Amino acid sequence: MYLFRYFILSIGFVLATLQLQAQNQPVKGYIYDSQTRQPLAGVHIFSSTGQELTQSNTKGYFEIQSEQPDHQVKTVLNGYKAQLVKININDNDLNIQLEADGLSLNEVRVSGYNGDKTNRETAGGVALITLKDINRGNAVSLQPALNAIPGVRMDQSTLSEARISIRGNGVRASYGIRSVKVYVNEIPVTEADGTTRIEALDVNSIGRAEVIKGPASSIYGAGTAGVINFQLQRAPYQEQSLEASGLVGAYGLHRLATTYRSGGDKVNSYVSYGWQEYNGYREHSNDMRRFLTGNFQLFPSEKRIITLLLNRTTQHSQIPGSLTADQVAANPQQANATNLDKAAGRYQNWTRIGLGQQYRFNDQFSNSTSVFTYFYDLNHPLPYAYIRNYYQSYGARTKFTFDPEFSALPTRFTVGAEYNEGITKGTQYVNNHGKEGAINSNIDYQNKQYSIFYQSETKLDLQTTLTLGISYNSLSYNVQDYLKSSQSGLKKFNPQATPRIALSHTFSDALSLHASVSSGFSPPSSSEIKNVDGSINPTLQAEKALNYEINAKGNLLKSRLEYDLALFKMDMKGELIAQSVQQSITIYNNAGKTTHNGAELSLSYQLLKAEDQKEITSLRPFAAVTYSDFKFKDYKTLNAQNQVTATYDGNKLTGISPWVVNIGIDLETRTGLYFYGSYFFSDQLPLNDANTAYNPAYQVVNAKLGYKKQLIKCLEMNIYAGLDNILNKSYSSIVSLNAVGYGGAQPAYFNPSPKRNGYGGLNLKYIF
Repeated sequence: MYLFRYFILSIGFVLATLQLQAQNQPVKGYIYDSQTRQPLAGVHIFSSTGQELTQSNTKGYFEIQSEQPDHQVKTVLNGYKAQLVKININDNDLNIQLEADGLSLNEVRVSGYNGDKTNRETAGGVALITLKDINRGNAVSLQPALNAIPGVRMDQSTLSEARISIRGNGVRASYGIRSVKVYVNEIPVTEADGTTRIEALDVNSIGRAEVIKGPASSIYGAGTAGVINFQLQRAPYQEQSLEASGLVGAYGLHRLATTYRSGGDKVNSYVSYGWQEYNGYREHSNDMRRFLTGNFQLFPSEKRIITLLLNRTTQHSQIPGSLTADQVAANPQQANATNLDKAAGRYQNWTRIGLGQQYRFNDQFSNSTSVFTYFYDLNHPLPYAYIRNYYQSYGARTKFTFDPEFSALPTRFTVGAEYNEGITKGTQYVNNHGKEGAINSNIDYQNKQYSIFYQSETKLDLQTTLTLGISYNSLSYNVQDYLKSSQSGLKKFNPQATPRIALSHTFSDALSLHASVSSGFSPPSSSEIKNVDGSINPTLQAEKALNYEINAKGNLLKSRLEYDLALFKMDMKGELIAQSVQQSITIYNNAGKTTHNGAELSLSYQLLKAEDQKEITSLRPFAAVTYSDFKFKDYKTLNAQNQVTATYDGNKLTGISPWVVNIGIDLETRTGLYFYGSYFFSDQLPLNDANTAYNPAYQVVNAKLGYKKQLIKCLEMNIYAGLDNILNKSYSSIVSLNAVGYGGAQPAYFNPSPKRNGYGGLNLKYIF
């Protein structure tokens, strides 16, 4: 009996000792940006009594005592949401993830040029889209969020087709997105030949996006327009929840989604499934999507972060086609007669898998690497053909960062590489009223693209940074034509070296000045390299851009007013000029030079903030203004014999509005009521190179009203309703540039956008 009591007392003593040791051990860990996984320096950590305990160092690392009042601390960093962190004395290793607040975007750390800096401190045109920006609308399309960025334009009239251009580049794409390099979680979405489609992305699963405006080839390879790096949502730190959401709207819009989130110190999980249908504003414009997204982040050790991306999307979309001006006037909701007869549509299944790792060898040396595979099957009846494609790509991206910690002229070095190989097995048939007819093409493409890049960031003094970068890029298309073997061959483009130099000086929070010169290139896609007889054009090369830019960024009026001003001049040469030689046959030549001179200004003013202790917790008007003076400098169209057929020197660049303005206001209250309103103006734009036809100027007003409420301790509700195109304007967002009317018919330029339409939704989140 005495032995048993002694044994019990001994166990109790040991457990008490271990618990005391745990309480005396410091809590340590790292603080990251929840979306980009960048370490965050200078994060203030407060106790629940308001005492500042410490700040995170340049690597995001911190240590505090485990014994804290209420077993929690508060993290604060300008540009990010304040975070209450629960302390568990049995787990002393934390990996805290902070979310951008969507208000002080100049202070959010950006990863665009691999610099550990705020947007205000980063040279070049860099813009951020946060979850808050996406949720200003119905979150079915990215159009409102992207069009709120000066210099960026997303045109979309139906969900089946979208075109994104940055500073005029990409606007001439006849399908999909061109000249813009797109990533998801640093994994390329852009195919090896430069073509991008974003329909596989679930807008509701996007947490943030960084947009680089202008050539960024020095670190991202091909793309004269710029780069968009989407980051999928991650679970809020220390939250485990299950959310159900529903949305209904005009023209048969329905969406249901379920999302699971778990944000821990060892694993962060985000899984979402969504079902969406839209009958469409126009005849023959039904759109159906199924989305399954998994985004996982693991912290196996303090040196390693592992990420896993899984995405599966199904799209069934009808394509209504373009209309002439007379057809729009008669009935803007009708479909193009040929599209109806040929049952034009896009039926596609996408699968994307990506695995990434960030590894910190020591405080000076780190690596980030991702590998991926991406494949789809496409069933695509078009007015001129019936296409069936099978596509698979795989590749990797890696970058090493080294900081030797020089005492004089401290410099941070980055070297890396990216490889992407895509294989397309394409078959084209005669389209017999929406059914496959006789086969007329059977071609395989094997496209390979790689780039090697280098960048250095040198601090000339405490306020001045010099950035130097360069990349070497190679691209080839291997074409195998099974029906016409004489048209098979290898198209190898000239290697491209693309340098960048940038100088930044921060005078104060009120003013940071930046100057940069950057170069870029965009190759023709694999479908644009053919001559009129179908043979490979041996002389066709990539178009090139040289961009000169000055930026001024800062915060005024006690950091309530944020501004970002960019002045740029971009010269394009070797531009790809499309020449329609006969119906459904278009050839391309490097026959164009254009000048892109422009100014971009974004403003945001926080009239009221949460710390003002008012009933209104946030009142923020904002504006984005774009001025574009883009012209043809040396621009000629050629026929099949390379003879000049027309000269357009001095004409305005096709598809570009001289003025674009976006104005909005956000209002949020302590009771949970919120209101978002926006006004968008697009100036008239030329529809053809000759500048003889124009898309009229138009304006769109949108508004959304909602109410957020915590019903009980573990249940949150968000109910909302919105109205788009409140003024009921008639307009075409996306237009078919340089459309040709055959047999005396009018050119079909226009794709009418929806008139006034509303929507409403309900989100319920259960927090475990």
